[in-house]
Amino acid sequence: MARRRLPIKLKKQNLAPVIAVIAVVVIVIGIFVYQGVRDLSGNPIIRSQDDVPRVTAQQAVDAVEQGAILLDTRLASQFAASHIEGSINIPLTELDTVMPTLDKDAWYITYCT
Repeated sequence: MARRRLPIKLKKQNLAPVIAVIAVVVIVIGIFVYQGVRDLSGNPIIRSQDDVPRVTAQQAVDAVEQGAILLDTRLASQFAASHIEGSINIPLTELDTVMPTLDKDAWYITYCT
């Protein structure tokens, strides 16, 4: 007795939606991993001024003793009137243009009062 074969109709599936969903999932997972690594490495993502780490005066003194650099972000005239000895004056209005020239490995502590 001969075996009868049933006709099988296969439709070619459009894989674009599946690939799109996988891509979105991979991107979302990547974002969470990136944020976690930044947080764990001590280099958090700063979204607003509230996310900027604050230091006490004593912590600033200790950091400067270990090599941190103080940046006075006031106007040059205010800096000339008085400033912390050893600090560097970069007015806040110029900080964006000067920032690329700063040492990326140094710890800068900014102050404006």
